Amino acid sequence: MKRSRLNRGGQIWVETVIYTLIGLAIIGLVLVVAKPKIEAKKDSIIIEQAIESLGNIDDKIYEVQKATGNRRSIDLKIGKGKVLINMDDNTISWIIDSSFEYSEKGISVPIGRINVTTKESVPWEVTLKLGYGVNLSHNGVENGIKTLDSAPIPYTLIIENKGMSGTGNLKIDLREA
Repeated sequence: MKRSRLNRGGQIWVETVIYTLIGLAIIGLVLVVAKPKIEAKKDSIIIEQAIESLGNIDDKIYEVQKATGNRRSIDLKIGKGKVLINMDDNTISWIIDSSFEYSEKGISVPIGRINVTTKESVPWEVTLKLGYGVNLSHNGVENGIKTLDSAPIPYTLIIENKGMSGTGNLKIDLREA
């Protein structure tokens, strides 16, 4: 009689371990399927936030164009990707590596004044670009490319109207505070 009770106790523990392993395997399979979808949704939200941030920068640049010496401040949070201020092309671009194909690959899609281009790579490279008919500079430097990388704290950008250039174009200076 004692032997039967011991076998039964061992059987219960074996069943418990087997059921636990089956449960963990099922949870693992669900995570394998769900995690890429979760990452893609997170990247989609990050791209939408980047578009909104570029729109805010565009609004501030538009506001300072009204008068020489006019300046505005903006906090720019770069959680993912990098922002390029290209003084040669007078563009501001935000490049994000994404697990989400935001737009049709290789085709520039306008969203307001922002052009969105998705380049095929692993992961996808989504470029958000704003072009200007004014001369952009960074800390007074009028050529080259300034890169702002992702950072845990926001950048504070000061956007200032520096008046007309020698070529007759308006000069807008962006600098970090």
